[in-house]
Amino acid sequence: MAFDKISRKRHRYIEMKCTICDHTNTEVAFFKNEYRIVKCKDCNHVFTDLILTGDNVELIYSDDYFFGGGVGYDDYTQQERLLTKRGEYYAQKMSRYMMPGAVLDIGSAAGFILKGFENKGWKGTGIDPNSSMAEYGRSVVGVDVKQGTIESVKLEHTFDLIILIQVIGHINNLKDSLDKMSQLLNPGGHILIETWDKDSLTARIFGKQWHEFSPPTTLNYFSKTTLCKLMYQYDFSLVDQGTPKKRIYSSHAKSLLKHKIGEVNVLKWAEGIVSLIPDNIILPYPSEDLFWCLFKKT
Repeated sequence: MAFDKISRKRHRYIEMKCTICDHTNTEVAFFKNEYRIVKCKDCNHVFTDLILTGDNVELIYSDDYFFGGGVGYDDYTQQERLLTKRGEYYAQKMSRYMMPGAVLDIGSAAGFILKGFENKGWKGTGIDPNSSMAEYGRSVVGVDVKQGTIESVKLEHTFDLIILIQVIGHINNLKDSLDKMSQLLNPGGHILIETWDKDSLTARIFGKQWHEFSPPTTLNYFSKTTLCKLMYQYDFSLVDQGTPKKRIYSSHAKSLLKHKIGEVNVLKWAEGIVSLIPDNIILPYPSEDLFWCLFKKT
């Protein structure tokens, strides 16, 4: 896997600053994939002890992430119909708070969710570090996806809404990224965030085997409380929150399950059962494992 090329820190642990509150009252909670998962004793935020370079980001989100299975996708392009409907689902929710305008999708991949917003009247721009996904979005999906990160891409206009759907947990430098997002928003603009809930029942049951603990692809692990603490620092107020409806293809679920089984030797017996699940059927996702929050720039 490309992830093997991401250097792991093996030196003696030195207290790190929390990526939310900047305090150094932190402790190593456990190790995952040889990376340290750290917990802040002051604000309860959990994060990976890893700082990525721009080259690392492109390596992690290479074509292998979108087509190689494991913690990524077996074939991301097969997600088009479900993700386009997901974009329409969120665009419909946003209609309670704002009229369609300019939307920026950070971590847009091929722009399927962005296409759903455009179907509901929004004018969209996407950003993704993977050049193949950006090109697929432009040439096949027909949306404007720029290759790069929120820190590196130069944008010529501002936006009424920025969306991060299952993306904020992957962001390397939260402070620089949120500073940039704040600059890109029009006065009174909004940020919509969907992410996994580290305090969910699923997360509590599985503990350190929770699927979201998968560094180096995931770096920050939020609860509603810690996400709001982060956003309040950048003068964003909480407008609404909820639990999303989500469905995934069985082929994607099987890929994730097989990867998880490979990590836990005592579950090897389950591989045969997973293989019996038919491909290309739509399965419900445990929605309590996710949450969304809408914030307004004040």
